[in-house]
Amino acid sequence: MRRNGMGRTGYLLAAGLLASAAWGSAGGAFAQAQIQSRAFTFDIAAKPVTQAVNDIGRVTGLSVVFRENRAIAKTGKPVHGPMTANEALSRLLDGTGLLYRFSNATTVQIYDPVATDGSTVSVEGSTGLAPIVVDGDGNGANSFVATRSMGALKTDAQLIEVPQSVSVIGRKQMEAQNAQSVTEVLRYVPGVAIETYGPDPKGYDWIMMRGFNAQATSSYLDGLRQVSSSYSFYRTDPYALDTIEVLRGPSSSLYGQSDAGGIVNKTSKRPTEKEVRQVELEYGSHDRKQAAFDLGGALNEDKSILYRIVGVARDANTQFQYSDGTEIGDDRLMIAPSITWKPDEDTTLTITGQALKDESGGTIMLFTPTNILLGDPSFNQSTQEQQSIGYEFEHRFDDTWTVRQNVRYGHVDFTLDNIFLSGLGTAGLDRFARHFDESFDSFTVDNQVQAEFETGALSHQALFGLDYSWSDADVRRYQGPAPSLNPYAPVYGVTIPTPTTPIVNYAERYNQTGIYAQDRIKFGNGFIATLGGRYDWLNLDTHNRLTGADTNIDIGNFSGRAGLSYVTAFGLAPYVSFSQSFVPNSGVDENGNTFDPSRGRQWEVGVKYQPDSFDGLFTVAYFDIVKTNVLNYLSTGYAVATGEIASRGLEVEGKVSIGGGWDFTGSYTYTNAEITKDALGYVGNRPMLVPEHQASGWLNYTFNDGVLEGASLGAGVRYVGEVYGNNANSVSVPGRTLFDIGASYRVNEHAKVSLNATNLFDKKYFTTCESSYSCYQGDRRSVIGKLTVDF
Repeated sequence: MRRNGMGRTGYLLAAGLLASAAWGSAGGAFAQAQIQSRAFTFDIAAKPVTQAVNDIGRVTGLSVVFRENRAIAKTGKPVHGPMTANEALSRLLDGTGLLYRFSNATTVQIYDPVATDGSTVSVEGSTGLAPIVVDGDGNGANSFVATRSMGALKTDAQLIEVPQSVSVIGRKQMEAQNAQSVTEVLRYVPGVAIETYGPDPKGYDWIMMRGFNAQATSSYLDGLRQVSSSYSFYRTDPYALDTIEVLRGPSSSLYGQSDAGGIVNKTSKRPTEKEVRQVELEYGSHDRKQAAFDLGGALNEDKSILYRIVGVARDANTQFQYSDGTEIGDDRLMIAPSITWKPDEDTTLTITGQALKDESGGTIMLFTPTNILLGDPSFNQSTQEQQSIGYEFEHRFDDTWTVRQNVRYGHVDFTLDNIFLSGLGTAGLDRFARHFDESFDSFTVDNQVQAEFETGALSHQALFGLDYSWSDADVRRYQGPAPSLNPYAPVYGVTIPTPTTPIVNYAERYNQTGIYAQDRIKFGNGFIATLGGRYDWLNLDTHNRLTGADTNIDIGNFSGRAGLSYVTAFGLAPYVSFSQSFVPNSGVDENGNTFDPSRGRQWEVGVKYQPDSFDGLFTVAYFDIVKTNVLNYLSTGYAVATGEIASRGLEVEGKVSIGGGWDFTGSYTYTNAEITKDALGYVGNRPMLVPEHQASGWLNYTFNDGVLEGASLGAGVRYVGEVYGNNANSVSVPGRTLFDIGASYRVNEHAKVSLNATNLFDKKYFTTCESSYSCYQGDRRSVIGKLTVDF
């Protein structure tokens, strides 16, 4: 059954987008002359060139481009008073050896006039620009403050110009906190509730965003969705990442199906001309032993071929153990090679790969009254093996046109043996065993065309895209008997036969094609309008091998976005935006009909501030989300798509890196989530797993001189409020406050030692409860020491 979802709002957004793209390109020279001759007032202190030129860009409305090759580590001259953009750039770059030129009316390129081979590049550009790179500028490599994002708009954009609440966590913060998983990286991010089912040895990233589940449809790696199926989810090791971008609120106008809370885009480490030679050794709580390496650099003299290879090997236990002392493992092997070919300064091809294997003790299930594990070490186990290969291609034709194509193919094999509780019997806890056997293949390609041009006084950055993805999944589950367990004197190590009775057996084929367009329009003195729209065709075919039944879901859906920002000369940027999302609803109703997708719509009003006097970024955002067509499962076993959830709230985030060694990140979240329509009588209740209040803060100080030179100290606090374990609000867990600390010491230019502790005071708590006797234990204290060697 085909469902179409355009609607009046969709037509209005599409019409606005087409109108903005229909402008001609005349008037560019006039716009350039107008900007270059106009006087602006500047108040920019002496600071790194990479920061100062972005300050000039904010004042003038110019976009600043750095061409990639090597790092800029120069400090610019102070710029104060009224002057033109040309005068400001000339004064800033005086004595640095760097030059600038206008590639179009509103884009300035900063470059080195001496190419890598020693030839001179003319200011007029008759010889190609010598590519140079901002070493970590804007992405959090050397600071807690990231000021740029590639994922928010699928183009390189300053966060202050994006009409959406976005957080970017870079390597410096990850290393200061020694995050061991993607969810641990997100512990200090507003609007995100993590570890909702406690620590999971299977490696799942349990994430809620703005009151909505973000696990199944909101996980992205390098801009491409990590497709999931049933219990199988692609896993990512944080050591292989450069940044994690958190896009809060509906994001379907660029990415297609995703839930209303937003998406998490992880950015992998990539080949670099800068030589990388790093080895890390860790040892910590629960006999955790981990070794990792990161190697990269150029393979030839002209640096046209680069490589990177990242690897992790872990042999560890978890905080859980059976009462007989048997530990539950958490082991991992991962390797991620990549190679980049740059035949010329305008073309880049990067081939990527990854292989990962996880082995653990399966799902952790506790019988809360006696705090014993329900499983058995002789049976409970989980294994996942995944592989992927892909490439990222980019070619810049000229100052206007750029094309990109990103491709990834992946394969996952997943098995799980687990014992579950069926009830309280006369002989103890009645249990049953299940065996899960799943595999799936996935493929995703995203084609993009980017154009930068002017129409009169308007400056456009237009993006047009076509993406396609498919997956084939094979899902089988079997059930069998398991002996009862005495909760007061449990006996483990008993023989449990492999379950053979099939309860689930199906094949599933998923296809999605999306076309999208976006235009960022700069006009006036600091105004930026962002218009975007996307149409998706989604098909999901399921063949039930047990019943012979076939189910087909065929959906067409439009998702739009419109936003307006005003970036002032002093770094303040108020904004307002509207955005939409959708996720397909699986299954059929009692008449055998498929469901319309669940759709989300959001209004967001906020303000961002990026000061000129120090490295910082502050965001305050109010959001109002309504998600419709939420499935309600009835006692008959069928579902109806009549539910609705509203989530309104406030988010505050501040990130600061101050000269002298101070780094800080802090956040507060208020989420007023409510079930507004429901077939089960839960109207007015709070949705499960959604805390009303969250707050966090981490302060880090690095000694740059004196007897403690090379030392770094950090401490953080996290608060998560009360959550309900079900939509009936019949069971809840109280809020908790946890403390973390970190310390490191750079012994010399090659070696650094560090020590981190999470949940410092070993607070015992539950993250949620499904009933009075089934709860999920939160992370206990963990202490990890690490030796990092760069050679």
